[in-house]
Amino acid sequence: MISSRLRRFALLENALRLAAGIVLVAGLLASGLIWRYQDRLERENPNGQAGDDDILGSPLDSRKQMREMELYGGQGVVLMEEAKGLFHGKPLAKTVAVVSVITAAGLFLVTLRASEE
Repeated sequence: MISSRLRRFALLENALRLAAGIVLVAGLLASGLIWRYQDRLERENPNGQAGDDDILGSPLDSRKQMREMELYGGQGVVLMEEAKGLFHGKPLAKTVAVVSVITAAGLFLVTLRASEE
C-alpha cells in the first residue's frame, strides 16, 4: 500500500520536473524565434515606416484621447492600451521568456516542496 503511493508520488514528481523542463525549453525557443523574426522585419523595413495599424498612432500619445478613453472605459481601458506594447515584436519575446522561466521555476519548486514533505 505505502510502496504503491510512493511509486505514484515519484511518477508525479518526475512528470512535473519533465513538464518544467519542457515549458522552459519551449518558451525560450519560442522567445528566440519571435526575437529573430522581429529582427528580420526590422532589417526589411529600416526606415521604420508605419504599417496600417500605426497610421493614427497610439491613443496614449494625446492627453485628450487618453482622458476620453478613461472617461468612457475607465482605468482598465487605459491599462490595456498601455499593455498592448508587451504583446508585439521584441517586447513579446521578452514577455514569453519571462513567463516561461517563471512557470518552469514554479513547477520545479512544487516538486521540491512536495519532496520535502
